[in-house]
Amino acid sequence: MKRILVVTLALVLVVSFSAAVYADVNKDIRPVLTAKDKKDIRPTLNKTLVEANLLAGIQSDNFGLRTSAAMMLGDIQCAKAVFPLMNMLKHETDERARIVAALSLYKIGDPVGIYAIKQSARFDDSARVRKLCALFYQEYKKNNGQGG
Repeated sequence: MKRILVVTLALVLVVSFSAAVYADVNKDIRPVLTAKDKKDIRPTLNKTLVEANLLAGIQSDNFGLRTSAAMMLGDIQCAKAVFPLMNMLKHETDERARIVAALSLYKIGDPVGIYAIKQSARFDDSARVRKLCALFYQEYKKNNGQGG
């Protein structure tokens, strides 16, 4: 019984001492950042570099990278991506990638890309792609005041 009491007391003292030392050490090494310092350490985004990397991603052999890059180019509305996305819409073998390309072209909103969506709605081999392209095209016309 005495042994358990002594061991327990020793553990309590070790834990208490460790916590006190850790708190003291942690206080000394923690940097104090001002608002100016916080602003300076944030990474800056170079839009041209981001677009270049995403455009390179569209050319990848990796399906996931290719479709993710296409989706992000639509999200940032990159006008430089219109022709590569049109190429993807026309020549991609997987219908999921063609759908992503059409959606990105819709998000960018360039008239040449919208025309490519309209053509895919009429002539794509996949009924699913035709249906979604027709939906994208109708939504574009509705949002841009072009009836019919």
